[in-house]
Amino acid sequence: MFKKLLLTLAFILPFASQAATTDTTKLIKKCETKYKADKQKKMDCITKVKKSAKKEADKAKKTSSSKVTDTKKDLKATSSKLDSKKDTAKKSVTGSKKATTTKSKTAVKKQLKAVNVNTASASELAASLPGIGEAKAKAIVDYRKKNGKFKTSKDLEKVTGLGEKSVGSMKKYLKF
Repeated sequence: MFKKLLLTLAFILPFASQAATTDTTKLIKKCETKYKADKQKKMDCITKVKKSAKKEADKAKKTSSSKVTDTKKDLKATSSKLDSKKDTAKKSVTGSKKATTTKSKTAVKKQLKAVNVNTASASELAASLPGIGEAKAKAIVDYRKKNGKFKTSKDLEKVTGLGEKSVGSMKKYLKF
């Protein structure tokens, strides 16, 4: 139960702050378009939006830190009540959590290396290129089968799901 709560806090809170940042950006753009001609009003509007966003961020930070503190208190109270068997089980759960964290960190890190996009399989592309997962690698292979070999990195931009930015980040790992 506590593990689920901690995982929930760890995964949901970062996305909440990201959503607030997106909303702030949208509001700033609204200010810019609404008050194009009047610079002073535009600056006042943007300042209000930023102050509001800062208040929301502080509020979210306080809420999240209090939830984490409450969770830690609950864990301490529970662990002091546990007998030796339950304490051993808790250590086992903590150990598996560390193993899970280690696995996910290694899954994110790739063995980035130069790869020939005209001969590599989808799994080789996914394992070797930054920002490319199985789905995009399969799209590259499918496009190559349908349209022939890639001659330049510009040709890769024609693949669905790949743009100038993603192709630019992998340029140094591409061979033709």
